[in-house]
Amino acid sequence: MANINLLPWREQAKQQREKVFYSLLGSAFVLAVGVVIGTLYVINLQIEQQHSRNDLLKQEIAIANEKISEIKGLRETKANLKKRMDLIERLQNTRNLPTYLFDSLAKIVSAGVYLEKVERKSATLLITGLTESNNHLANTIRNVETSPWYKNPLLQKINAEQERLRQLNKFTMRVAIVNQPGAGNGN
Repeated sequence: MANINLLPWREQAKQQREKVFYSLLGSAFVLAVGVVIGTLYVINLQIEQQHSRNDLLKQEIAIANEKISEIKGLRETKANLKKRMDLIERLQNTRNLPTYLFDSLAKIVSAGVYLEKVERKSATLLITGLTESNNHLANTIRNVETSPWYKNPLLQKINAEQERLRQLNKFTMRVAIVNQPGAGNGN
């Protein structure tokens, strides 16, 4: 007779394989959960480190912004001081300007030209006077053109007038003043 095995060996083998499968599945699940928890822990740790770096950067940026605002304030103060120094220097340079102007005016006026009125308006002199001849006035205008203190002489009008024994021509002339940077130095 043939050997017939009536034991449910196929079912036992199937149960054995199911046990192994479920134990491997459980182990894989536990391992996956462990990997996920470990990954989340590492990510959270990196996020905390990045937050601490960001906080440090924010503190350094605040310090840098404070220094920048301080530097801006210093630059404004420096600009204000420079403006004041420039104003003082200009005032110092032009302090003796009227003296130099009248001194040079006396040197450039030719003989035969008589000044009646000299009026300063800003950077312009308005000169009114009398001349014995137009040649004397032309010489004076040439002298004005070569002077370091004046420029652009403009004869506005000239009129003939009878005064006492001789005939004189009345003139009005406008002359621009050159601002000399060395005026305060005695140049």
